[in-house]
Amino acid sequence: MRIIGFTDLHEKFINFDKILNYKPDIILISGDITHFGRNLRIIDLLRGVNEKVKVLTVPGNCDTKEAIEKLNKYNLNIDEECVEINGIKFVGIGGSNRTPFNTPNEYEDEELFNKFLKGIKNIDKNTLKNNFILVSHAPPKDTMADRVGDLHVGSESVRKIIEEHQPTLCACGHIHESRCIDKIGETLIVNPSPDAFFVFDTKTKYLEIMEL
Repeated sequence: MRIIGFTDLHEKFINFDKILNYKPDIILISGDITHFGRNLRIIDLLRGVNEKVKVLTVPGNCDTKEAIEKLNKYNLNIDEECVEINGIKFVGIGGSNRTPFNTPNEYEDEELFNKFLKGIKNIDKNTLKNNFILVSHAPPKDTMADRVGDLHVGSESVRKIIEEHQPTLCACGHIHESRCIDKIGETLIVNPSPDAFFVFDTKTKYLEIMEL
C-alpha cells in the first residue's frame, strides 16, 4: 500500500486533488487538524476526501472537544482504536504529553500509554510486531522528531510503545521544527512538519518526505 501522511494542518486547506495524483491507498493525519477548533470546515474537507481514499486521523493537542466530536461523527478518528486495512493494523494515540501552553487536549504521559492499551485490547499482541503503524500526534522522546532547540520534549510512553512493540512506522508530528525521518530499532519515525507530507510504501518500506 502507498500511504501519504500529514501533520499539524492547523486548519490549512491542502490541495488534496494534487495529493490524489500520487494515488495513495490511505491518507494519515497525525493531529492538530484544527487550530483550537476555530474553523471546523477542514474536517468537512477531509470527509469529502475520505469518500475517495480512506482517511485516518488522530486529534492533536490543539484540537478541541468540538473538533474531536466532528472527527468521530465522520468516522475519521482512530484515537484509542485499532483499524485493520489490507492486513496492516493502524493504532492511534491522540493528544500530546503536557506542554507549557495548557492546550485543550493534553495528557499525562502514562495516559498516552493507556490510550495505546485501549486500542489493542482486543488484539493478540504477538501479531503486532513489525505489523502495525502507530499514528501518534506526540513524537517519541529523545529522537530527531521531538527536538525544540537543545531540548527533547516528546513522549516517553510513545517511545516505550515503539521499543516494546516495534511498529513498522510511527507517523507523528506536534513539534513543527523537527521535520525528520529517524529510527528506533527497526521502526521508522517520521515527522513531516506542517509544510510537507510523507510517502510510505508498506511493501518496500520506502519512506520520503516531500514539500507541499
